Amino acid sequence: MREKRQTDIQKKQNDILLLNKGFHDVNPMVCGWQDCHSGHSFGPAIRTYYLIHYIMDGKGIFERQGVVYNLGKGNMFLIRPHELTFYKADEEKPWSYVWIGFSGALAEELIEGSGFDKSPIVYSPSCAFIFKNMISANKLGQSAEIYLCGLIFELFARLKEENNISTRAAQIYARRAENYIQSNYMSDISVASIAEMLGIDRRYLYRIFVEYIGMSPQNYISKYRLGKAAELLSQYNCTVSEAARSCGYKDMFNFSKMFKKEYGISPSEYKRKFCR
Repeated sequence: MREKRQTDIQKKQNDILLLNKGFHDVNPMVCGWQDCHSGHSFGPAIRTYYLIHYIMDGKGIFERQGVVYNLGKGNMFLIRPHELTFYKADEEKPWSYVWIGFSGALAEELIEGSGFDKSPIVYSPSCAFIFKNMISANKLGQSAEIYLCGLIFELFARLKEENNISTRAAQIYARRAENYIQSNYMSDISVASIAEMLGIDRRYLYRIFVEYIGMSPQNYISKYRLGKAAELLSQYNCTVSEAARSCGYKDMFNFSKMFKKEYGISPSEYKRKFCR
């Protein structure tokens, strides 16, 4: 019985009692931590302020707008005001987390560019120390709210910096893939081989390529090859077979089919119409 009481104490919600001081820019509303028991859940519920949970250990799920996210150590999730959400600790390895709730005129400006503007989930192991420091506000007196304000600003400063680095890296990957296609369109290339050369996941390459180039990698390969083939036919008087082989097409039937789909006429008709 004594062990059960000790476990219950360890699993209870630990709230830091704060005063609503009505700070204009950033105003801490709630803060606390909890080592959740198996299957512990909250919601579906709505909050009236911004609320971030940082997962210190374990795992669980977070549900928002019908999408379920499986989260673990190093993840954090953002709940916006008046947003219906649900979250639940894992049955086998329930999570431990720290939370901070806040309002204020600068809230949206802080969120912009932090990663939370694109997703309710952000992964940042380096931010763990900030949330550990939030717990120490429990030992402070009248300065607790000011102290938490500083940590909220520090949190978003770090997230924005990490997001900028991540964004620059993604742009570089996308541009390198684009350049590789432009330089090797005549060879037997594939999206999978490009991703492997870049050392990234194929699905990640697809996502960033669409974001920064405006279309899927496979669609870009096809359009670029056909564009070069059209150029060979119209400007260099190449035969249809020469243009096809020079642009990475081994199957003449497939080339003619793809060309007509792109330009509305067959390669031979295109040559007759535009070759000078």
